Amino acid sequence: MSAEVAAKKPKQIKRNKLSLERKQSLYGYIFVLPIIIGLAFIYIPVIVQSFIYSISEIKVDAKGFHTIFIGLENYYEALFVEADFLRTVVESTLGLLVQIPIILIFAFFMANVLNQNFKGRTVARVIFFIPVVISTGIIAQFENMSSMLDIYSSAEKMDVGSSSGMANVFNYAQLRQLVMVVLQNEDLAAIVLGAVDGLYSVITSSGVQMLVFLSGLQSISDAMYEAAKVEGATSWEVFWKISFPMISPLILVNLIYTVIDMFLKADNAAVSLINGALENASEYALASAFSWIYLLVVLVFVGIVVLLVRKLIIYQD
Repeated sequence: MSAEVAAKKPKQIKRNKLSLERKQSLYGYIFVLPIIIGLAFIYIPVIVQSFIYSISEIKVDAKGFHTIFIGLENYYEALFVEADFLRTVVESTLGLLVQIPIILIFAFFMANVLNQNFKGRTVARVIFFIPVVISTGIIAQFENMSSMLDIYSSAEKMDVGSSSGMANVFNYAQLRQLVMVVLQNEDLAAIVLGAVDGLYSVITSSGVQMLVFLSGLQSISDAMYEAAKVEGATSWEVFWKISFPMISPLILVNLIYTVIDMFLKADNAAVSLINGALENASEYALASAFSWIYLLVVLVFVGIVVLLVRKLIIYQD
């Protein structure tokens, strides 16, 4: 009888006890379950329908939509007939090549600053994350309206004056002239002024990355920093030997997030062009072809970024 109990006992333990790795995997699946349900029942059907539209001609009548298969004609028209689309995609992509590194550098720098011990640190963290909140949802729609941001982005940037004819408090043309005189190089001045113009976009686009970097820095054990100080390491050596290698996997995560976020922003010229085409029901097929071509561009860009950056990533075992 004791032999039978001993034989059954290991089976019971194996059946009822989950390993830590299995528990963590189960928690992960539960956490992403809403996304999986949304993909299965909402996004995937829409994606399939969009692809069907892109290879079809859409006829609209009193009964609704009717699709007629035409192959790759819409893709040919998007690439070789609609000259504005390909040009807009190329120009917007080249513009992002400058913005993406600036956003990551700014987020990484501010995460290191906010990780230090100083009075009001919590308030400072909230202040730097507020732009992420106000730049989402319905509040973001105000950016497309006539507002102070639009005035700043127009030709009359920062030209502030009064109706009584008083001199302007600040004139953007004067700033441009000052930068030109100091730098003595038109191309370099254009880069500096472009960075100033994009400051608002950089701040509003770096909040999530800043939070990810900050969480990574906080996960590093204080004992590692204390040991480095005892060994006489400088702050510069601590940064490159401890901080940077420990959070290097998060650099790749933030880079991929930033690329996708910037490519799909509503104010992106290519996205605006696609949305404009979608306003006309007769152009749904062409707009769908625009979307799939743009998706391919984004995926290729992400793939290139991963191939270039993954060699710099150090994974801790």
